[in-house]
Amino acid sequence: MTRTSSWAFYERHFARARLQHYLTRTGGDQVAAMELYRWNAAISGAFWQSLAYFEVAFRNALDARMSERHVVLGRSGHWVFDDARELGRDANGPGKHRQPYKDIAESIGRVKRNRKPLSAAQIISELPFGFWHQMVSRRQMFLWPDIAGAFAYAPNRDQATIQDPVKRLREFRNRIGHQHRVWSEDIQARYDDLLSVAGYIDPDLEKFINERSPVPGLLTWQI
Repeated sequence: MTRTSSWAFYERHFARARLQHYLTRTGGDQVAAMELYRWNAAISGAFWQSLAYFEVAFRNALDARMSERHVVLGRSGHWVFDDARELGRDANGPGKHRQPYKDIAESIGRVKRNRKPLSAAQIISELPFGFWHQMVSRRQMFLWPDIAGAFAYAPNRDQATIQDPVKRLREFRNRIGHQHRVWSEDIQARYDDLLSVAGYIDPDLEKFINERSPVPGLLTWQI
């Protein structure tokens, strides 16, 4: 066994307490625990790749519908600036925002700090996935009649059809982002969530992601 594949190496760099979950799962088998640790990193990276396609497509679909809604309502500018004060801008007083506009304000701040053009496209590119989840959540139900069209291939127009899987994906994404273990989660179900919502946007998008994703291959590995 090489030094970098020893249990001592793993404990030194990846923390004994963290590894205990893996050791417990593998019945105390250190070699299997190290293999599981590496697989956890691999499946997390694989899922992140699929999320990279999904998230951009998801936000672009919502942006398109929000932009169309903005025009229909006869408003100038771009919806992301929330001049109509319907997304929480200045809700608690000047500069005191509520969600989801707080995320927009933070994105504007990042754009300014990075000295990039303060364009709608640049701001949107800085918005976190959590913002887009909020846009399809029950708290923003007033938007749903207008943005439901972003999911033209959904089986129905029930908001929960989109909100529920997106909520699960957001939680799963956060686990990946914080390098938590994901083998204890239902990874197949989360991948199905991702493909389902992608398919609701465009069946070809679902096919595009699935054909390029390493997730299905890694899921054949038995823990």
